[in-house]
Amino acid sequence: MITILHGALGSAHQFAPLQNAIGGPSRVMTFIGHGNEADISEPWSIELFSRQLEQALELDHPKTPAQIFGYSMGGYVALDCAIRRPDLVAKIVTLGTKLLWTSKGALDEIKKLDADIIKAKVPAFAADLALRHGENRWRTVLAKTADLMIALGSHPLLTADRCSEITVPVRYGLGDRDEMVSLQETVEWYKATPHAELSVLPLTRHPIERVDTNQLVRHITSFLAP
Repeated sequence: MITILHGALGSAHQFAPLQNAIGGPSRVMTFIGHGNEADISEPWSIELFSRQLEQALELDHPKTPAQIFGYSMGGYVALDCAIRRPDLVAKIVTLGTKLLWTSKGALDEIKKLDADIIKAKVPAFAADLALRHGENRWRTVLAKTADLMIALGSHPLLTADRCSEITVPVRYGLGDRDEMVSLQETVEWYKATPHAELSVLPLTRHPIERVDTNQLVRHITSFLAP
């Protein structure tokens, strides 16, 4: 069983093509407040999502550690969980996970999360966010994601030094045309992580919808067992 973790602003429906193509058992774990998952009053954080993953793995994999594919923010959550609870995780594959967070970088990212600007200038994206999270919820998802990024920029949870504590095998993946994540930061974390591999996907941008499904399946299943 491969556990798939979506990225910021994401939901399970984005990964239906991937699940169909994997050819083995898989499931998408939806983070609290995303998709159809009930919202909560407390702020979102990587720590919150990491605890959610931990609890899910304790229930679903009491004897067999999980094989995880984490896209973007999902990879960040998976790495944190693996540091805290390596007994629950067998292997991790990431794609497009931003690892270097700074206050300036976070401010640059949240400029892209203005709901009014998105609705006016990228109405198709606004409609997709409404489909993912609900017409009355997608603006809240944007606002809470912005707050998460600001907190992460001020106090990064994963540093290269902390990732040196990872004991499970990790394959860091990055598209060669990723607009959000740099090769430099990915290489730095890859070099700092024991038992790590680095994989660069050609002709690949950051949005999961733009990633070639067959190429992504090879990236995942050549490292994880479905």
